[in-house]
Amino acid sequence: MIWIWLLSGVVVLLGLLYWLIIIGEGSYFGRGVVRWIYSRGASIYDRVRSNVTIHDEVHLGGPLRVALMALPQAATLDVGTGTGRVPLLIARETWFAGAIHGLDLTAAMLAQAKHKAQQAGFAERIQWHEGSGDQLQRWPDQSFGVVTCLEALEYFPRPRRAIAEMWRVLQPEGTLIISTWTPRHARWLPGKAWTAEQLQQLLQHFGCCDCEIRPWQADAYELVIAVKP
Repeated sequence: MIWIWLLSGVVVLLGLLYWLIIIGEGSYFGRGVVRWIYSRGASIYDRVRSNVTIHDEVHLGGPLRVALMALPQAATLDVGTGTGRVPLLIARETWFAGAIHGLDLTAAMLAQAKHKAQQAGFAERIQWHEGSGDQLQRWPDQSFGVVTCLEALEYFPRPRRAIAEMWRVLQPEGTLIISTWTPRHARWLPGKAWTAEQLQQLLQHFGCCDCEIRPWQADAYELVIAVKP
């Protein structure tokens, strides 16, 4: 009987670790653990995510172009940029004249992003910054025409503050694009993951009157697209 209890305990422990490390990506332990996990996985990150990012031109390119066209001279900021997914998409829009910025917590992820930008001929086009998404004080109010944050908000130590900061640095008539987990997925990260409805309510509290929610990535995520008045 004791072996059954021990085996059950091991299974529960492994399940808990899987939830904390794989699903939660260390976010419940703080930004230091998140940085450590992504530092170790930076070299394989693009390979692991390739089945999703291969469709970015179709599923993400459209909303990005609409946002860029509203303020084609304004700078853009991608928060939690990882290996440069969004900045590299924007850099391909040769008509877009604004500066392109990518911010990430992990130096190893940014190193991958810089390498990809150099290979694509965009090394001088994109500026990379190391830092946390809830600490954007380096930029003054209304610095960007487009601010994006994809597949990252749920892993921030202070997601509400991060949303407030992204809204602060956004220009009037600028567009904020944030991905959120669907309610079915968000329940797996209590206190961390925001549903689109919760995010929409917060943005309305900030004064947003133009907010769209659309499905994204096979119903695992939703995109919240908000225009600042």
